[in-house]
Amino acid sequence: MIHHFEILLRDAEGALQRLLGTTERRGFRVVALHAQAGPGTICRVELTVDGTRDAGLLGRQLERLQEVQAATIMD
Repeated sequence: MIHHFEILLRDAEGALQRLLGTTERRGFRVVALHAQAGPGTICRVELTVDGTRDAGLLGRQLERLQEVQAATIMD
């Protein structure tokens, strides 16, 4: 099942790599990724993933990452 997330990510060294690593370790395949620099040090990331697991759980796990300000499911 396809899920779309909007993530506010603090621009720090390795932040995007940690975000993608967590996504893949949780059993989701990244289908699309769009990152756009925002004001200050915040990036807006649109992430589309495919997987059979609970997307809400993935969102909560992403929010635990230090650099993630918010992770919202857009489905």
